[in-house]
Amino acid sequence: GGSKRFGLVCSRWYAMVWEKKPGVVRIWVDGCFDMMHYGHANLLRQSRLLGDELFVGIHTDEEVFRFKGGYPVMTAAERYAACRACKWVTKVVEDAPYVTEMADLKKYQIDYVSHGDDLSVDLNGNDSYAAVKAAGMMKYVRRTEGISTTDLVGRMLLLSKAHHESEACSEDPYKGLGGSFSAAQGPPPENLSRFLTTSRRIVQFSNNRAPKPTDVIVYADGSYDLFHEGHAAFLREARQLGTYLIVGVHTDKVVNQAKGANFPIMSLCERVLSVLSCRFTDECIVGVPFDVSEEMVRTMKVAVVAAGVGVTRTETGRDPYEVPRKMGIFREVNSGNSLTASRMISRVIQHRLDYEERNRKKLAKDVMLQSTGIQGQDL
Repeated sequence: GGSKRFGLVCSRWYAMVWEKKPGVVRIWVDGCFDMMHYGHANLLRQSRLLGDELFVGIHTDEEVFRFKGGYPVMTAAERYAACRACKWVTKVVEDAPYVTEMADLKKYQIDYVSHGDDLSVDLNGNDSYAAVKAAGMMKYVRRTEGISTTDLVGRMLLLSKAHHESEACSEDPYKGLGGSFSAAQGPPPENLSRFLTTSRRIVQFSNNRAPKPTDVIVYADGSYDLFHEGHAAFLREARQLGTYLIVGVHTDKVVNQAKGANFPIMSLCERVLSVLSCRFTDECIVGVPFDVSEEMVRTMKVAVVAAGVGVTRTETGRDPYEVPRKMGIFREVNSGNSLTASRMISRVIQHRLDYEERNRKKLAKDVMLQSTGIQGQDL
């Protein structure tokens, strides 16, 4: 399938990136990277700024279970692929140990290890990076506030739309999660449940290359909710139809009208940052309408409009690609990947009690970590 081809091509490319050239500073980051979101991407972006190359070690499902007491929502293969699609990543190292080992850092010729300004401990409660710190190789970057995998799981288990940008932020996004986020445990830390968009952050994630007159511009719109390897595979195939890919991201209102319930799980600007972090995206249009208009096609000088195979949004009763079809510029793209946001949510719901318990422990840890004295750089 296309998913395997996507992973195989990436694996072959990354296998070539090994020996370090003289003068190159190589950075190491490791983690689970479950349901990779813009918080993960911002960690990778900041870490890449510390050097020239970024190696990312990702733990196996079994390693995550051993140290965190539960399996990730995404499989190891899905997490590897999602991380490989991030434009700041030089190489993904599979099967990385939870406790960073100096032997691995030497093997990959690592100069520094980067981590967010939160604490990571082993099974005995000891600092996972003690050896790295002792070697003088530790660097800290600022943790991205307002997003975490825990928060996303919480949103999935609710029918609240508090995370949508069109709604007031006064509603408690944790309300209704039963024992996991009960009043008895106190409110979750404010900075863990809210996201405030800044123009600075969007600029940091954006590319600075404008299309050339000779570029063949491809346009691909969608919700891109819970951005995953399926989205990345689609954008990769879409970009191969031209030389410059513009990705249109639908507003929260448009997505909710099409999909109902509490979709999208991520707000518009959260989804935009995820799309911008993808290595196949050249430019992003924020808040596009449901239908692709002739005016938009001509204004953006679009040569090809791409969509997934069979995507006609029949639930709305109309085809949003009617105009590009008539113009003869519509192309269907087969990403070969069947992963969807709905499937991810189904996994969470299926194991709801496990995730609720993990969320309870994670929130308790986050409250404790706010009192630590670690302060990362804000890059």
